[in-house]
Amino acid sequence: MDLTPDQAALAVERHDCPNCDAPAGSACRTRGGKTAAKYHTPRFVLVPALREELEIPVPADRLPGRVWKQGPALAVSCPRPAPSGW
Repeated sequence: MDLTPDQAALAVERHDCPNCDAPAGSACRTRGGKTAAKYHTPRFVLVPALREELEIPVPADRLPGRVWKQGPALAVSCPRPAPSGW
């Protein structure tokens, strides 16, 4: 992995989790409603640089093992339309 653990976490959290439905900007959660200790595989394989990893731990500042709280919503950027060449 060429990314630091914090960079990997930010890259993973750009995507919604297909496993636990955690929204983009939030760590994964367990079935018991706590913050997961590691990101779910279906989520981190969405990041090409992390596809070969076996697991990606959730950083300590996301409080793994404690009650899950939704992180800040990520701003969605819309690509600008290409200029028309008229």
